[in-house]
Amino acid sequence: MDSTNRLLAERPDSPEGTTIVAEIQTAGRGRLGRTWESPWGSGVWMSVLVHPADQPRASWAWLPLVTALAVRDALALACDLDCGLKWPNDLVSGGDQVRKLGGILVEVVGADAVILGIGINMSLLSEELPTPAATSVLREGGTPDREAFIVALQGTLESRLRQWRSGQPPLADYRSACVTIGRQVSVRLPDGSELVGLAEGVADDGRLMVREGANTVIVAAGDVIHATI
Repeated sequence: MDSTNRLLAERPDSPEGTTIVAEIQTAGRGRLGRTWESPWGSGVWMSVLVHPADQPRASWAWLPLVTALAVRDALALACDLDCGLKWPNDLVSGGDQVRKLGGILVEVVGADAVILGIGINMSLLSEELPTPAATSVLREGGTPDREAFIVALQGTLESRLRQWRSGQPPLADYRSACVTIGRQVSVRLPDGSELVGLAEGVADDGRLMVREGANTVIVAAGDVIHATI
């Protein structure tokens, strides 16, 4: 199909947990309007529907981070792969050479539906990867079992959403997994400007704290580039 997010957006009244998985996406969408095409059967391209109206709208900003943690949990359980998170919700390899395993696109549809779009490179070979900054579960030494990952993710996502709904977002877990903290970064902000500085930490509301000179800037949205990439 063209996009699992697009197809699920046509069904916003479906029950929470409704999931669409594609063998191939011809017009997958990423953050900041990026588009991409996935090779057949080489990854997990999926979307999950949630109805978070029982939570304050301001807390919805946590959904991309919560989803990223759930995906990380599932990769560890099903693929025997430990990975990190690049703020806000990219799945990346560990070490100094941070390479992207996958990403998440969260979209609000209608009044109370949210789509969690998830894309993970599973068995892509070096020549199939879109950029040198990308990688796959196979290349990182994990087991690229798509079915096991999807099954595991149903459980980890439910668990992480329950934790978020309890009023205690998994801040400590996210900070521990976030490889952005402590790195020199440049952040392309939505208004087109660029912020360069040290990523000091993640605030209690999930926003990134970047020290630029003597000032600490709180970033709610932006495209983060690590100086080591």
